Amino acid sequence: MTGLAQALDSLSRARRKTLLLCQDLSENALREQVDQEFSPIGWHLGHIAWQEECWLQRNLGKMPPLDPERDSLWNSFASQKNQRGPGLPSKDELWSYLHAVRERTLSLCQVLDVSLRTIELFHFIANHERQHTEIMGTVRWLGKLPLEPQTSRAQPKEDTQPQEFDTQFCAMPGGEFLMGSPPSDLDAWDNERPLQRVKVADFELMRFPVSNRSWLEFMVHGGYRERALWDEAGWAWRCSHDVECPLGWLEDKDGGWQLWTLHGFERVEPRKPVCHVSWFEARAYARFMGARLPSEAEWEFAASHSPAGKRRTPWGDNANGNHVANWDLQHWDVTTLGTLPASASYFGAEQLIGDVWEWTCDEFSAYPGFTPQAYAGYSAPFFDGRHQVARGGSFLTQPEIARASFRTWYTPDQRQPVLGVRLARG
Repeated sequence: MTGLAQALDSLSRARRKTLLLCQDLSENALREQVDQEFSPIGWHLGHIAWQEECWLQRNLGKMPPLDPERDSLWNSFASQKNQRGPGLPSKDELWSYLHAVRERTLSLCQVLDVSLRTIELFHFIANHERQHTEIMGTVRWLGKLPLEPQTSRAQPKEDTQPQEFDTQFCAMPGGEFLMGSPPSDLDAWDNERPLQRVKVADFELMRFPVSNRSWLEFMVHGGYRERALWDEAGWAWRCSHDVECPLGWLEDKDGGWQLWTLHGFERVEPRKPVCHVSWFEARAYARFMGARLPSEAEWEFAASHSPAGKRRTPWGDNANGNHVANWDLQHWDVTTLGTLPASASYFGAEQLIGDVWEWTCDEFSAYPGFTPQAYAGYSAPFFDGRHQVARGGSFLTQPEIARASFRTWYTPDQRQPVLGVRLARG
């Protein structure tokens, strides 16, 4: 398969996931803004089509715009999130625009001069769509728009795993490694480059992400009320928002807990990874456990090191295979811990990719020698000292971008995405 053919295939795969997630939604569901920090799902659909039109058709193909009057609406930096819903076209117009742009892209490929820059832009557009698909999954979760009736899913089995399951750590000997992505990786983003040689000291990393059971213990022992566990900004946030549990959790009349999922309300299963927790909560929990959050370098070293060289994913360079990682919209939910042994890294850490994004202790910043990509607004505006890095990818993240070097970033109060925790020591 040629470079352009591979890029087109990547575009097609990305679109299939978008349709799978959104095509059943009503006009109102597409238009509604369910959270002030997130745009309506319909806006994301228009935005991904507009980016494809701008970069591939207007930029590469020198083609005229399809609907220039809406340029400011689809531009992330020219429209306000709270004004996007009312300005959206109808559902039929929105889908027509999405399909019309893709048809023009396919026609353009028949006459386009193929170069490395062309192929890079096609990969950029495909992966840009993948990231917005994940955001749309988050908005769907926030809007309580289940993907299927709750009754169609079997309830989890009773927890039988011994308590030690939650406290297993893997020894990491440390050393030097190349952090980031090489120029040959067409799916990498600018903030992953250039490669930098980094040295990490010996440390330990949890074998699994933090479980719901362990988080329940944190709650029962007063973790949300113990001031000494929280830094000043985190305590102020906790108090002002009256936070006492992860986002989406609901205490039932019998004193148990349920949580909202993309399949409806389900009971909190102890052996699943906790998610929808903020960086503030993650830090308080780490102090409660006498541990800390890993650094970005530690996390990537643990996820990518092997004696044969750096791996693209913890288990190797093959990003495909849903038996290895819970990703690519396979279950639309986190997976029980310990059920994916093939996901283990060289050092034995499991489920590093494909269940929950894992908070690190680091601010999102540029690597030394950083150069913005063609879309300069992707990373650079967020090197502002107000965003923390999360690593690993969630069950909504697609394989092409869920790599050991992939970085995402959120403000420390955000917990709407599928954000979880894995602790480090040493």
